[in-house]
Amino acid sequence: MIKKITIFFLILFFFSAQFSLAQELDGEQVLKNLETSRQAESHQMKMEMELYSSSGDMRSRTLNNYRLEGEIERSLMQFTEPADISGTSFLLLDDQANNQEDMYLYLPALGSVRKISGSQKNGNFVGSDLTYNDLSIFSGANFRDNYQAEMISEDNGIIELHLEITDPDIDYSYGKMWVKKDLWLAEKIEYYDHQEKLLKVITLSDFDEIDGNRLARKIEVENVQRESRTILKLVEVDFDPELDPSIFTTRYLQRQ
Repeated sequence: MIKKITIFFLILFFFSAQFSLAQELDGEQVLKNLETSRQAESHQMKMEMELYSSSGDMRSRTLNNYRLEGEIERSLMQFTEPADISGTSFLLLDDQANNQEDMYLYLPALGSVRKISGSQKNGNFVGSDLTYNDLSIFSGANFRDNYQAEMISEDNGIIELHLEITDPDIDYSYGKMWVKKDLWLAEKIEYYDHQEKLLKVITLSDFDEIDGNRLARKIEVENVQRESRTILKLVEVDFDPELDPSIFTTRYLQRQ
């Protein structure tokens, strides 16, 4: 009798523990897991950007991306090719402690730095299908700064989230995200306009892990309504390089 009772309580404990673990995994926890998929305090990347118009015409660009963690999270994107866009730079400074995010665009032809704010953040970045707000996400900003997530389903290791937009500067009605649970990386994101029609589909693929940092080597952004798309391909990456904080300043941009 005692043996049966012991087995009963062991089974009860097991299922209670499993239920507790399941309860802990909510939308917010999934977003938190996404944010910790990279362990590096800094990175340096070389990427290729391909822009496809609705008619199928393609333009190619090359850029470098630098990121430095700290009290202020810093990200810098600089185009190197072709010549007509070389030197164009985007700087993002995210001061999470003070809930302040600053964006700057440097255009060599004008020789000046322009601050991107308010509704300008929803403009297309250098003719691509990415907005400046999209860039802030792909530059490594915290998902929880921009979204409140609700778990919709989990099937075959894929978690579906409904994303409520919490940042008033983001001009989407809502979003959906599909997350690979084994990697804690998003594999697809959909954004909807204010008429609740599908506007943009972002597909991530060619997943890899380098020095404990998980990432997608290919990102495709499709504007469904404009029938255009932008593809970002990772060419080279270096995690935890020593980066001079001074490169993440508007003064540095103007010296280039």
